[in-house]
Amino acid sequence: MSTLPKSLRDLGHAARQATDNQIIKLVSMVDAMPERGAADAILGPVRVRLKHLRPERTLNVPRLLFLPLDAVLLNARDWRPAPGQVPRTAIVPLMAALRAAEPRVFQAVADALAGRSLSNGQMVSELGAALWTAAARSFPGAPPAGWAEAGLPPQGFPFIAETCKPLWRHGPALWKLRLAGADGLREQDLRIAFRTVAQDGPEAVGIVLSALLPYVVNPAQMIAIVGGLDRSLAGIAEQVLDKYLAGISPDLDFSDLTAVATAAERFALVLEDLDSATGRDRPKRAQLLHSLRQAAADACAERLGDQVNAHLVQPLARLVTAASVSDAEVEALEKSAIALRSIANSGRGLRQGGGFDQALTPAITLLERALPALLPAPDRYGFADALRVLEILAGSAVAARYRR
Repeated sequence: MSTLPKSLRDLGHAARQATDNQIIKLVSMVDAMPERGAADAILGPVRVRLKHLRPERTLNVPRLLFLPLDAVLLNARDWRPAPGQVPRTAIVPLMAALRAAEPRVFQAVADALAGRSLSNGQMVSELGAALWTAAARSFPGAPPAGWAEAGLPPQGFPFIAETCKPLWRHGPALWKLRLAGADGLREQDLRIAFRTVAQDGPEAVGIVLSALLPYVVNPAQMIAIVGGLDRSLAGIAEQVLDKYLAGISPDLDFSDLTAVATAAERFALVLEDLDSATGRDRPKRAQLLHSLRQAAADACAERLGDQVNAHLVQPLARLVTAASVSDAEVEALEKSAIALRSIANSGRGLRQGGGFDQALTPAITLLERALPALLPAPDRYGFADALRVLEILAGSAVAARYRR
C-alpha cells in the first residue's frame, strides 16, 4: 500500500471503517477506472466483506478472465512463491501478455461484455469459456513484459503458471460447480468434473479444490468424494481441507443486518458439514472445529448485543407511540426482525445455552405490552404490524395468544 499515491492510500484506510453502502460506492468508482492497476489494491481491506455484499459490478475482460482464480488471488504483501496462490500484482502483466497472444478472442469478449454484469450467469459461462480456454492455451512460457516492474520475482513465475493454467483450463466446469455450491454440490457432478481435472495430475486437483472450497456449503463432503476417486488424490484432498480449515473465520463484520444473517447462516451450515464429516475420526480437526464454532457463536452474540436495541427496541418504542409512520419504516423494522431472529437461530445452533433467544426479549416484551393498546388507525403503527414482528421474534405460538 505504501507505493500507492496518497489519495489512494487514504481511500484504502477509509475502506476499513466504511459502511456497506460506502464500500459499494467505492467498488463502483474503482470499477469505472479504465486502467485500475495499483488502484485495485485499495479494495484489499474489504474483499472478505465484498464476498457477502455481492454488489452489482461492471463486468470487464480482466474480471472475467480472473474469475476462476478469485479464491487464490492474494494481496502482494501476503503472497509467497508457492503453488495454489497468485498475487494480484500479476493480473496486469498476465492480462497484457494473453491479450497480445489471443487478440481476436479478447476483443470479441470485450465487445460482448459492454454494459453487462456478473448477474447474467449464462453469458458469463459462454464468454468465460472462450476466454479461459484461450488463456490456458496461450499462457506464456516465461515471465512476460512488466513482470519485474510489478514487483514479481522471476522464481515465482512457475508457481503462478502451475496455479493459473489448470484453473483456466477447467474454468467452465469450475464456474458451474461454483454457482451450484451455495446449495450443496451433488456427488455425480463432482465425480464427472474432477475425473477430468485428475487427468492433469493430483496437483491440479488440489489447486481446483482450493479455488472451489470457499463457495460451497458442503466442503468436507466434497473432499471425501474427490479423495475417493483415486488413491493418489486422497492425500492431497486432505491437505487442501486442512489448509481451508486453518483459514476460515465467521466474518460477520457487516453493517447490513441481512448480510450478517446470511453469512452467519452459511457459516453454520459449513461447520455442520465439516463437523459431521471430519469431527469423529480427527481429534485435531475436532478441536479446531470446536474453536470455530465458539468463535462464530461469539460473533453472533456480539452482533445481537450491538444491534437489538438500535434496530428493534428503539424503532419499536418510537413506532408504537408515533402519530404517523411510513410503510418504509414498517418494512425496515420487519427486515431487521427477520435478520436478528436468523442471527439468533444461527447462534443457538452453534452453541446451546448462549442466551441468543434472550437477546430478543426486550423487543418481545415491548411488543407484548404495546399490542393490547394498538388499534387500526390511518398512518399509525397498527396491531397487525406489531403482531407480524412478534411472530417473527417469538414464534407463532406466542403470537396466537394475541390474535383477534
